[in-house]
Amino acid sequence: MLSKFSVTRKLFPIVFILSALFLLIIHKQPVAASSKSPMTLTALGDSLTYGVGDSTKRGGYTYLIKKPLQRTSKRPVKVYNYGVSGDTSGQILHRLKTKPAIKRNVRQSQIIVLTLGGNDVMHALKKYGVKLTPAKLQIFQKKYDQNLIEILHILRQANPRAPVYIYGIYNPYSIYVKQAQGMKKALKQWNQNTEQIATDNFRVHFVDISALASPKKLKYSKSKQETTNPLLYTKDYFHPNDQGYRLMTQKLWHRLQATQKEWRK
Repeated sequence: MLSKFSVTRKLFPIVFILSALFLLIIHKQPVAASSKSPMTLTALGDSLTYGVGDSTKRGGYTYLIKKPLQRTSKRPVKVYNYGVSGDTSGQILHRLKTKPAIKRNVRQSQIIVLTLGGNDVMHALKKYGVKLTPAKLQIFQKKYDQNLIEILHILRQANPRAPVYIYGIYNPYSIYVKQAQGMKKALKQWNQNTEQIATDNFRVHFVDISALASPKKLKYSKSKQETTNPLLYTKDYFHPNDQGYRLMTQKLWHRLQATQKEWRK
């Protein structure tokens, strides 16, 4: 007849192994969940990246895009926002050249997003006003095209594989400055050039947001006798408002979904 001590001694190795396996499983589960490194998105550009017009002051599309990215990738998402209100394409290029932190974050990013061009057009409007013609705007566009090509070259040097998404521009003055003849056609050509540059470069995608200038319904105030765009910030009728940034996010997310193989690893 076996003593209690003998039985205990024989069972001890089994109990030890089972306990070790149990501890290993418990230890592994949370580590596996938390070991997923964050997905990094670097946003570079003007006030549309900074988020002017966003009532929450959280960065417009750069904040809103995090939720669908996290849900789809099942990873935390970190966003670096390098948006500066008022910057032209030339000023954005200068910052990219002279700010090491931007290149450093670009290097580790899975996604890169650009907003630029709106202030280049603004400078043309300030110079010529309603006398701005497509021919005069083309002078500004050529310089913008050169700046964009150089920006993409620097981004690709820093990060050879991450997809780049370039937002197009929109015409916020389409219902206010009807005197500027040919502006609609000129800005359409501007976006077509940007889209062609995107197509000519590896993993670069164009995001069309011209819908910001043509909402389904315009707002008309009888008291003020004026028509306003419900997608734009009422303080300047230039930047998107909360609804406008949601539209920007939807457009970007649509392109991200179509190119998942490029940023999901």
